[in-house]
Amino acid sequence: MTNKAGNGGSGLIKSVQKSLKILKYIIDADDEVNLSDIEKALGYNVSTVHHLLKTLMEEGFVSQNKITRKYDIGPEIFFAWLGGRKPENYFSRVTPILEECVQETGETTNLFIRDDNEAVCITGCESKYTLRAFLKIGRRIPLTSTAAGKAFLVNLRPEDLKKYLPNTSKDLERLSKELEDSRVRGYTLEIEEFEDMITAIGVPVIDHNGRVICALSTIAPSVRIDKEKIDLISKALINASNRITEIMEGVFY
Repeated sequence: MTNKAGNGGSGLIKSVQKSLKILKYIIDADDEVNLSDIEKALGYNVSTVHHLLKTLMEEGFVSQNKITRKYDIGPEIFFAWLGGRKPENYFSRVTPILEECVQETGETTNLFIRDDNEAVCITGCESKYTLRAFLKIGRRIPLTSTAAGKAFLVNLRPEDLKKYLPNTSKDLERLSKELEDSRVRGYTLEIEEFEDMITAIGVPVIDHNGRVICALSTIAPSVRIDKEKIDLISKALINASNRITEIMEGVFY
C-alpha cells in the first residue's frame, strides 16, 4: 500500500514541513536572508530551498527584495491571518489607543505594516477637523520619504540602507544622518516630503527582540503643525507605541 504521507507512515508531508521550517526561519531572522543562509541553517540542498521559496513567493508568504535578491516575509502571512475579518476589528485592542492619540492631538493617526519597500496602512482613526488628512486603509507608501516608512528603517545600520537608495533622491550620508537624528529624538519626521501641504510624525513599534513590527504615524495639514504641535504628537505616539508593544505580545511574536 502506498504511503501518501511520504514519511514512513508518520503522517508528515516532508515538503510541507520543510516549507514551514523555511518560513519560520525567515520570520525569526533579524533581517532579510539569502538562499545560502537557509541552506546552512536548515541543512536542505540549494535546489530544494529554491523551489520551496519559489512556491512560498507565488502564494505571497515570502517576498524577495528586487535589489538585494534576499528574502523576507510576505504580506500574505498577515492578510491570510486576518481572513475575512476587517483589520479594525482584528486590532480592536489597539484601536482605542489610536483613538486616544486623535483625541489628544486632534489629528489622523494610522498603523502601518511593512511589505518589502513599502508601508501599508492597516487601520487608524481620523481627525474630526473638516480640513484633515484622510484615513486610507490599504494605502501603500514608500519607506524613504514618509514618516511611517522611515520608522521601519530607523534602527538599520548605514550599510544596510544602501539597498534603499535607488528609491530615493537622498544619498547614503543624508539618509543615515536623518535616521540617526530620528533615533536620538525618538520619532521620524516628514514635512511635505511625500505630499504637498502634509506633515507627518512616525514612531516604530518594537518587539521584545528590538525589531520593528509595525509603525504609527500621525498625519496633518502642515498649516496646523508647529514645533509645539510636533512635541505633543511625538509624545503621544511614543506612549502609544509602548502600550501597543505590550498589547501585541503573543499576537506577532
